[in-house]
Amino acid sequence: MRPLGQRERRMVALGVLFVLVAIVVLGVIVPVIGGMAARALERSELRETYLRNQRVLAEIPLWRAQAVEQKSTAGQYAMVAPTEALAAEMLKQRLNRMTSEQGGTVQTVSEIQGDVPEGWVKVRADLQLTIAQLYKSLARLESEAPYVVVGYLSVAADRAAKTGHAAPMDVRIEVSAPVRTGQPS
Repeated sequence: MRPLGQRERRMVALGVLFVLVAIVVLGVIVPVIGGMAARALERSELRETYLRNQRVLAEIPLWRAQAVEQKSTAGQYAMVAPTEALAAEMLKQRLNRMTSEQGGTVQTVSEIQGDVPEGWVKVRADLQLTIAQLYKSLARLESEAPYVVVGYLSVAADRAAKTGHAAPMDVRIEVSAPVRTGQPS
């Protein structure tokens, strides 16, 4: 092999220098700068998490007050009874009483067992009501606690269609309500 000339030695020296600079830059400087940037991003995320957690901690007294308020009004949103069977009976009695007080007639009231979510009771009632009685009954169901959900309402006005005069209608209504078992607090 022949000895390298002056120009070739400079090129090799510059190549070696370039490789050393690249090794130093890529091996030392870029990881250090990248690590600093990653830690800065992590500090920023931790600072945001800390501030969010401080806001959550500051709201704990408000949440406690809301929980106390919700506990005091829970009876408005659920039937409170020792068992679900007793809650269903209370709902049946409520429909009977409401219909009687409005001047309607109760034909049947029965509990529905199937297709009822856990912690709920559902009752079906077949009633005879005038339009005014139906309106007042629905308004009463809507405004009296414990609040209930009317899942189904069917009205048949066959007698009125035959006679041409206002007559009691056959009404089928399904009402459901959540149940909170245990003693009222």
